[in-house]
Amino acid sequence: MDYEFFSGFTPRIIEVANRNKHVWEVLNYQIVRERTGLHSLGYVYEGEGVLQFDGEERTLAKGSLFQIWPGEPMLLTSSKSEPLHFYSFQFQYRTVYWDGGEMHSRESSGKLPLQLRSVGSEQLAIESAFRRAYELWSEKNNGYDWYVKLQLFNALQMIHQLGPITEDASTSEFAVRKAIQYMKSNYKQELTRDRMADHVSLSPGYFSVLFREHTGISPIRYLNKIRIDHAKLLLRNSAHSIKQVAEESGFVDSFYFSRLFQKETGMSPRDYRKS
Repeated sequence: MDYEFFSGFTPRIIEVANRNKHVWEVLNYQIVRERTGLHSLGYVYEGEGVLQFDGEERTLAKGSLFQIWPGEPMLLTSSKSEPLHFYSFQFQYRTVYWDGGEMHSRESSGKLPLQLRSVGSEQLAIESAFRRAYELWSEKNNGYDWYVKLQLFNALQMIHQLGPITEDASTSEFAVRKAIQYMKSNYKQELTRDRMADHVSLSPGYFSVLFREHTGISPIRYLNKIRIDHAKLLLRNSAHSIKQVAEESGFVDSFYFSRLFQKETGMSPRDYRKS
């Protein structure tokens, strides 16, 4: 999962829809869009249908997950004998990121970085999250938009936890987890990308690609985040000098440490300690 992306993912829910037999009868069993205008994340809880989108044709049935994003032609067709029933979050989003002490955001139109796998044994839990979101949206009680947003995040987390499709996917995830554990145990040492790659028996280039796929950031940036978090602990709970804090956190150069700390937190190590 691209955690870096989702840490800045800021959605605005437009609607939570429930497409059922009655809706399909009105629409003559087809939804046609020359150009889609919203993001949609859907879960099929009954029936059958076919989604033509992004140059692909996909059969939908109970337990299917699908997503749609803006700017593409779409044709969604329901079976007449077994009408398609699905819940969907329809939303816009921006990605928020921090540069030092300043917050920025980007308007986003591409698809979410999700692998929509078979729901398997998680079917009831995922269906419950989508159904509850629809109920909250329909009831319109105080704070409903906030609670619906929480259900969207809950659904995203469960989708991420679905079992991997292939043995290769499982192996790569294991390698990334092993590398992260290695960082957590050895962050005070001089760790390079090559050394981390060697620890998980991968080439440096392939290791970097896999690591970014699973975390959203490079191995070195992940390592530095671990080091910065340890530095925060020392700044709060010790009387160490900034130079000592840097060294205890794995930074050889205290000036580089201070610049990186400022970039990650928006304040200097000294200001962080005072705060």
